[in-house]
Amino acid sequence: MSVTTTTAAVVTDSTADLPAPIVAASGIRVVPVILVAEGSSYVDDGTLSRAAFYDRLTTMRHPATTASPPGEAFSTIYRGALEAGASRVVSIHVSGRLSGVVDIARHAAEAFHERVQLVDSGQVSLGLGFQVLAAARAARQGQTVSQILAAAASVRRRVRTIAMIDDLEYLRRSGRVDWLRSRLSTLLHIRLLVELTDGMVRRLAQVRTRARAIEALAERAQGWGRLERLGVLHSSALEEADALASRLAALSDDKPLVVDVTTVIGAHVGARSLGLVGVLPDSVAAEG
Repeated sequence: MSVTTTTAAVVTDSTADLPAPIVAASGIRVVPVILVAEGSSYVDDGTLSRAAFYDRLTTMRHPATTASPPGEAFSTIYRGALEAGASRVVSIHVSGRLSGVVDIARHAAEAFHERVQLVDSGQVSLGLGFQVLAAARAARQGQTVSQILAAAASVRRRVRTIAMIDDLEYLRRSGRVDWLRSRLSTLLHIRLLVELTDGMVRRLAQVRTRARAIEALAERAQGWGRLERLGVLHSSALEEADALASRLAALSDDKPLVVDVTTVIGAHVGARSLGLVGVLPDSVAAEG
């Protein structure tokens, strides 16, 4: 019995940190998350530039917060994709342990029954974005929904995400990291290295100086060995991100993708943080 090819659309949210030209070229649909700053709500679509946000961040009287998009935002995207000719939708989102986005999406998807498949990426930023790109590539090739889901799951299994948080106060305020609340007093004036595993932020190391923290990031990435893809993340620290990308470029088959993380991530990590996202080859991941 032959398998019928399905025309599928791929949807994600703006925490995937995929640059607009890549989104457009890949046919990905993006639901923007909400940033709340100084009593005003901003749809995460570039209306509030990253530069303007970080300029204001340290002087805000109240910390910036984030909110999940309303269910109708997902329903509109799903409906539009189906009306445009897709027979199925694969919707891949930020870790459910860090955000309520995937729950809102799942509730919206119920009205579309089996036509919308929800995926919790267990990741954020390019840890999510690289999964979405793999799914979109499979969709463009006319693969079945099962194959598209498998492509995303393969990257999810192989992705590694680490970061250096320059100012822990923003991460503490976010409330996303339980263990940080009780330990902040012992972590003042240091840079924290964290990793995202099983959808949660976990501590890797603490380093006194920024230069040593960046060095530690680079060393951990080099420990991954050869990579299929590499992303360099930053929150208003482009010069250092570019330097890291140049230093680590030889690790990756493709040119490292450097992104200034979206403001809804920046609200939780503060300015001048850096991160690395690597996708291990299949053979290396299997050995690990």
